[in-house]
Amino acid sequence: MRAVQYLKDLLFPPKCAACHTLLEWRTPNAESAPSLCSACQAVWESEELETCGICTKKVTECECMPERMRKAKCAAFRKLVYYVPNKRILVQNRLIYLIKRKNHDRAYLFLADRLSKIVEEIIEKENLAREDIIVTYLPRTRRAHLQNGIDQAAERARRVSENCNLEMQPLLCRTQKGEEQKKLTPTERIRNVRGSIDLRKGAYPREKVVFLIDDIVTTGNGMARCTKLLRHAGCKNVWAIAVASDAYNKDLH
Repeated sequence: MRAVQYLKDLLFPPKCAACHTLLEWRTPNAESAPSLCSACQAVWESEELETCGICTKKVTECECMPERMRKAKCAAFRKLVYYVPNKRILVQNRLIYLIKRKNHDRAYLFLADRLSKIVEEIIEKENLAREDIIVTYLPRTRRAHLQNGIDQAAERARRVSENCNLEMQPLLCRTQKGEEQKKLTPTERIRNVRGSIDLRKGAYPREKVVFLIDDIVTTGNGMARCTKLLRHAGCKNVWAIAVASDAYNKDLH
Protein backbone atom coordinates (compact mmCIF):
# COMPACT_ATOMS: atom_id res chain seq x y z
CA MET A 1 0.00 0.00 0.00
CA ARG A 2 2.85 2.39 0.79
CA ALA A 3 4.36 1.78 -2.64
CA VAL A 4 1.03 2.54 -4.31
CA GLN A 5 0.64 5.73 -2.28
CA TYR A 6 4.22 6.71 -3.15
CA LEU A 7 3.45 6.38 -6.86
CA LYS A 8 0.26 8.40 -6.46
CA ASP A 9 2.17 11.14 -4.63
CA LEU A 10 4.85 11.04 -7.33
CA LEU A 11 2.32 11.54 -10.11
CA PHE A 12 0.10 13.92 -8.17
CA PRO A 13 2.21 15.81 -5.59
CA PRO A 14 0.17 16.00 -2.37
CA LYS A 15 -1.19 19.37 -1.36
CA CYS A 16 -2.72 20.61 1.88
CA ALA A 17 -6.46 19.96 1.85
CA ALA A 18 -7.15 23.42 3.27
CA CYS A 19 -4.70 25.86 1.64
CA HIS A 20 -3.36 23.74 -1.26
CA THR A 21 0.32 24.33 -0.52
CA LEU A 22 2.62 21.44 -1.43
CA LEU A 23 3.17 19.01 1.42
CA GLU A 24 6.51 17.64 2.56
CA TRP A 25 7.87 14.91 0.30
CA ARG A 26 7.87 11.38 1.72
CA THR A 27 10.11 8.44 0.79
CA PRO A 28 8.57 5.11 -0.37
CA ASN A 29 9.01 3.53 3.08
CA ALA A 30 7.53 6.45 5.02
CA GLU A 31 3.95 6.95 6.07
CA SER A 32 1.72 8.69 3.51
CA ALA A 33 1.77 12.47 3.45
CA PRO A 34 -0.47 14.25 5.97
CA SER A 35 -3.70 15.87 4.81
CA LEU A 36 -2.85 19.34 6.16
CA CYS A 37 0.28 21.44 6.15
CA SER A 38 1.80 22.27 9.54
CA ALA A 39 0.24 25.75 9.60
CA CYS A 40 -3.30 24.54 8.84
CA GLN A 41 -2.86 21.60 11.22
CA ALA A 42 -2.00 24.04 14.02
CA VAL A 43 -5.07 26.15 13.25
CA TRP A 44 -7.30 23.06 13.22
CA GLU A 45 -5.92 21.87 16.56
CA SER A 46 -6.58 25.30 18.08
CA GLU A 47 -10.19 25.10 16.84
CA GLU A 48 -10.55 21.72 18.60
CA LEU A 49 -9.73 23.52 21.87
CA GLU A 50 -12.74 25.87 21.56
CA THR A 51 -15.04 25.43 24.55
CA CYS A 52 -18.81 25.06 24.72
CA GLY A 53 -20.55 27.97 26.42
CA ILE A 54 -23.06 25.55 28.00
CA CYS A 55 -20.99 22.69 29.46
CA THR A 56 -17.56 24.44 29.24
CA LYS A 57 -15.97 21.29 27.77
CA LYS A 58 -13.77 21.29 24.69
CA VAL A 59 -15.81 21.03 21.50
CA THR A 60 -14.47 17.52 20.81
CA GLU A 61 -15.71 16.35 24.23
CA CYS A 62 -18.99 18.31 24.35
CA GLU A 63 -22.25 16.35 23.99
CA CYS A 64 -24.62 19.35 24.04
CA MET A 65 -27.18 19.51 21.26
CA PRO A 66 -29.94 21.72 19.87
CA GLU A 67 -33.25 21.41 21.72
CA ARG A 68 -35.02 19.58 18.90
CA MET A 69 -32.41 16.82 18.94
CA ARG A 70 -32.75 16.48 22.70
CA LYS A 71 -36.54 16.17 22.41
CA ALA A 72 -36.09 13.50 19.74
CA LYS A 73 -34.12 11.51 22.36
CA CYS A 74 -30.79 11.57 20.59
CA ALA A 75 -28.24 9.87 22.88
CA ALA A 76 -25.68 12.67 22.41
CA PHE A 77 -24.25 14.97 19.79
CA ARG A 78 -20.50 14.84 19.15
CA LYS A 79 -18.62 17.17 16.82
CA LEU A 80 -15.08 18.10 15.84
CA VAL A 81 -15.20 21.89 15.58
CA TYR A 82 -17.54 24.88 15.40
CA TYR A 83 -18.53 26.23 12.01
CA VAL A 84 -18.69 30.00 11.52
CA PRO A 85 -20.98 30.89 8.56
CA ASN A 86 -19.62 33.06 5.74
CA LYS A 87 -16.00 32.67 6.87
CA ARG A 88 -14.48 30.54 4.13
CA ILE A 89 -10.99 31.59 5.16
CA LEU A 90 -11.28 29.37 8.26
CA VAL A 91 -9.62 25.95 7.92
CA GLN A 92 -12.69 23.99 9.05
CA ASN A 93 -14.92 25.88 6.62
CA ARG A 94 -12.54 25.20 3.74
CA LEU A 95 -12.51 21.48 4.47
CA ILE A 96 -16.30 21.32 4.67
CA TYR A 97 -16.58 23.19 1.38
CA LEU A 98 -14.15 20.77 -0.29
CA ILE A 99 -16.11 17.67 0.70
CA LYS A 100 -19.46 19.25 -0.20
CA ARG A 101 -18.43 20.67 -3.56
CA LYS A 102 -15.15 19.22 -4.75
CA ASN A 103 -15.03 15.55 -3.63
CA HIS A 104 -11.52 16.22 -2.25
CA ASP A 105 -9.89 12.94 -1.21
CA ARG A 106 -7.44 14.36 1.36
CA ALA A 107 -10.21 16.37 3.01
CA TYR A 108 -12.29 13.18 3.28
CA LEU A 109 -9.29 11.28 4.63
CA PHE A 110 -8.57 13.87 7.30
CA LEU A 111 -12.16 14.31 8.50
CA ALA A 112 -12.97 10.58 8.42
CA ASP A 113 -9.92 9.91 10.57
CA ARG A 114 -11.05 12.48 13.15
CA LEU A 115 -14.65 11.24 13.17
CA SER A 116 -13.47 7.64 13.52
CA LYS A 117 -11.60 8.53 16.72
CA ILE A 118 -14.83 9.85 18.24
CA VAL A 119 -16.69 6.70 17.19
CA GLU A 120 -14.02 4.50 18.76
CA GLU A 121 -14.13 6.57 21.94
CA ILE A 122 -17.91 6.09 22.22
CA ILE A 123 -17.65 2.36 21.55
CA GLU A 124 -15.08 1.95 24.32
CA LYS A 125 -16.84 4.25 26.81
CA GLU A 126 -20.29 2.66 26.27
CA ASN A 127 -18.87 -0.87 25.95
CA LEU A 128 -20.71 -1.43 22.65
CA ALA A 129 -20.46 -4.61 20.60
CA ARG A 130 -19.44 -3.83 17.02
CA GLU A 131 -21.94 -6.32 15.61
CA ASP A 132 -24.74 -4.27 17.22
CA ILE A 133 -23.73 -1.03 15.50
CA ILE A 134 -24.82 0.47 12.19
CA VAL A 135 -23.21 3.56 10.66
CA THR A 136 -25.59 5.64 8.56
CA TYR A 137 -25.92 9.22 7.36
CA LEU A 138 -28.29 12.08 6.67
CA PRO A 139 -28.56 11.95 2.85
CA ARG A 140 -28.34 14.94 0.54
CA THR A 141 -31.21 16.05 -1.66
CA ARG A 142 -31.35 14.57 -5.14
CA ARG A 143 -30.65 18.01 -6.64
CA ALA A 144 -27.51 18.53 -4.54
CA HIS A 145 -26.35 15.00 -5.36
CA LEU A 146 -26.72 15.61 -9.09
CA GLN A 147 -25.06 19.03 -8.95
CA ASN A 148 -21.98 17.83 -7.10
CA GLY A 149 -21.80 14.23 -8.30
CA ILE A 150 -21.55 12.71 -4.83
CA ASP A 151 -23.35 12.44 -1.53
CA GLN A 152 -20.56 13.56 0.78
CA ALA A 153 -22.34 12.25 3.87
CA ALA A 154 -22.52 8.76 2.36
CA GLU A 155 -18.85 8.84 1.39
CA ARG A 156 -17.78 10.04 4.82
CA ALA A 157 -19.93 7.42 6.56
CA ARG A 158 -18.41 4.73 4.34
CA ARG A 159 -14.89 5.75 5.29
CA VAL A 160 -15.73 5.91 8.99
CA SER A 161 -17.33 2.45 8.88
CA GLU A 162 -14.25 1.01 7.15
CA ASN A 163 -11.87 2.69 9.60
CA CYS A 164 -13.79 1.31 12.58
CA ASN A 165 -14.72 -2.08 11.07
CA LEU A 166 -18.45 -1.39 11.41
CA GLU A 167 -21.45 -2.17 9.25
CA MET A 168 -22.77 0.71 7.13
CA GLN A 169 -26.33 0.89 5.87
CA PRO A 170 -28.22 3.68 4.06
CA LEU A 171 -31.16 3.65 6.49
CA LEU A 172 -32.62 7.01 5.43
CA CYS A 173 -33.69 8.56 2.15
CA ARG A 174 -34.78 11.87 0.69
CA THR A 175 -38.20 12.33 -0.89
CA GLN A 176 -38.88 14.52 -3.92
CA LYS A 177 -40.29 17.26 -1.66
CA GLY A 178 -37.04 18.21 0.04
CA GLU A 179 -35.02 21.38 -0.48
CA GLU A 180 -31.53 22.36 0.67
CA GLN A 181 -31.82 23.33 4.35
CA LYS A 182 -29.29 26.17 4.15
CA LYS A 183 -31.66 28.26 2.01
CA LEU A 184 -34.51 28.10 4.52
CA THR A 185 -35.49 29.91 7.71
CA PRO A 186 -35.60 27.90 10.97
CA THR A 187 -39.40 27.54 10.71
CA GLU A 188 -39.19 26.49 7.07
CA ARG A 189 -36.52 23.94 7.96
CA ILE A 190 -38.86 22.22 10.41
CA ARG A 191 -41.58 21.85 7.78
CA ASN A 192 -39.05 20.85 5.12
CA VAL A 193 -37.51 17.91 7.02
CA ARG A 194 -40.92 16.48 7.93
CA GLY A 195 -41.71 15.91 4.29
CA SER A 196 -38.26 15.40 2.83
CA ILE A 197 -36.61 12.69 4.96
CA ASP A 198 -37.99 9.22 5.49
CA LEU A 199 -36.89 5.74 6.48
CA ARG A 200 -35.56 3.80 3.49
CA LYS A 201 -37.69 0.88 2.37
CA GLY A 202 -36.37 -2.34 3.90
CA ALA A 203 -34.32 -0.54 6.57
CA TYR A 204 -34.22 -2.61 9.75
CA PRO A 205 -32.28 -1.02 12.61
CA ARG A 206 -34.23 -2.80 15.36
CA GLU A 207 -32.15 -3.38 18.51
CA LYS A 208 -29.16 -1.69 16.87
CA VAL A 209 -27.09 1.29 17.98
CA VAL A 210 -26.90 3.81 15.14
CA PHE A 211 -24.12 6.30 14.49
CA LEU A 212 -25.72 9.05 12.39
CA ILE A 213 -23.14 11.03 10.38
CA ASP A 214 -23.56 14.56 9.00
CA ASP A 215 -21.34 17.49 8.05
CA ILE A 216 -22.82 20.59 9.73
CA VAL A 217 -25.59 20.78 12.34
CA THR A 218 -27.26 24.18 12.46
CA THR A 219 -30.76 24.01 13.92
CA GLY A 220 -30.64 20.24 14.42
CA ASN A 221 -33.96 19.72 12.61
CA GLY A 222 -32.54 17.18 10.16
CA MET A 223 -30.80 15.17 12.87
CA ALA A 224 -33.94 15.29 15.04
CA ARG A 225 -36.13 14.00 12.21
CA CYS A 226 -33.69 11.16 11.47
CA THR A 227 -33.44 10.27 15.17
CA LYS A 228 -37.24 10.02 15.49
CA LEU A 229 -37.49 7.81 12.40
CA LEU A 230 -34.73 5.50 13.59
CA ARG A 231 -36.09 5.22 17.12
CA HIS A 232 -39.61 4.52 15.82
CA ALA A 233 -38.02 1.76 13.73
CA GLY A 234 -36.77 0.15 16.93
CA CYS A 235 -33.10 1.09 17.25
CA LYS A 236 -31.66 1.23 20.78
CA ASN A 237 -29.85 4.56 20.55
CA VAL A 238 -28.85 7.19 18.02
CA TRP A 239 -25.49 8.89 18.38
CA ALA A 240 -25.35 12.03 16.22
CA ILE A 241 -21.83 12.79 14.96
CA ALA A 242 -20.90 15.72 12.72
CA VAL A 243 -17.83 17.45 11.42
CA ALA A 244 -19.10 20.75 12.83
CA SER A 245 -21.81 22.44 14.83
CA ASP A 246 -22.84 25.97 13.97
CA ALA A 247 -21.07 28.33 16.37
CA TYR A 248 -24.51 29.70 17.28
CA ASN A 249 -25.24 26.47 19.16
CA LYS A 250 -22.37 26.69 21.63
CA ASP A 251 -24.04 29.41 23.71
CA LEU A 252 -27.68 28.28 23.53
CA HIS A 253 -29.28 27.33 26.86
